[in-house]
Amino acid sequence: MNFAFPALLAFLLILPGIILRFTYARGSWGWASPTSLRRFSDELAYGVVFSIPLHVIWMRLVGALGYPPDVQAPLALLAGNFGPNNYLLVPTLQAVSQNYLGVAGYFISLYAVAAGLGYVGHRAVRRIGLDHKTKTFRFDNYWYYMLTGEVLLFRESPSEEIEKPDGVYLSAIITHGTVSYVYRGIVSDFTFDPAGGLDTIVLTDAHRRTLADDLAADSTTPLGGQDPRYYEIRGDFLILRYADIRTLNLDYFWLAETREDAQG
Repeated sequence: MNFAFPALLAFLLILPGIILRFTYARGSWGWASPTSLRRFSDELAYGVVFSIPLHVIWMRLVGALGYPPDVQAPLALLAGNFGPNNYLLVPTLQAVSQNYLGVAGYFISLYAVAAGLGYVGHRAVRRIGLDHKTKTFRFDNYWYYMLTGEVLLFRESPSEEIEKPDGVYLSAIITHGTVSYVYRGIVSDFTFDPAGGLDTIVLTDAHRRTLADDLAADSTTPLGGQDPRYYEIRGDFLILRYADIRTLNLDYFWLAETREDAQG
């Protein structure tokens, strides 16, 4: 037996752990930030750690339902060792060929359960706010926390706010040719590239000015387009490419009506 089949079987055995970790990190489709990409070796390590208890629990459950699993056959196939003179080869192949529907059902059902557990775990952490309270449960979705203002709710955050902001006002410096501009607007949405990095930021109520038209350090200006140095960018949405942004600043704000309702 060549090396390919034991490697494939090993992958099928650790796949439940990989699925569990992926769905836990990814959550529902509404989660705006992608799963952080780890090295393949790290994914395998997570798969092994989570797959072992999943298989133990699932085999006990299958056995309790009257279908005792054959552990010897997959171990022999995985090791590629069928004893002296391969005396275990024929019984092992017969066990697999005569119960292929049961084997397929075992793996498919376990994969489905692993995915469900991951999604449930993700929703539970998000609903309770455990990712705000401790880094242990925090997801590797840095830009999501920053661009939604949830970073203010972190236990270690110096902010005293206990409510998620109603909006995020972003200012970014982008250079066109030899001239640098300051773009500002309310963050409406953001997207990510296939590698998991921030790709675009979508702004509403967008304005811009030249960077050279700065005020003195002790001057203050209101948010929005009231500053006469800025001019409005006509259109419903302005899309900024993150790769073009040199620096950016985030300003979180709360609507007065929202705070009055919360206090009332």
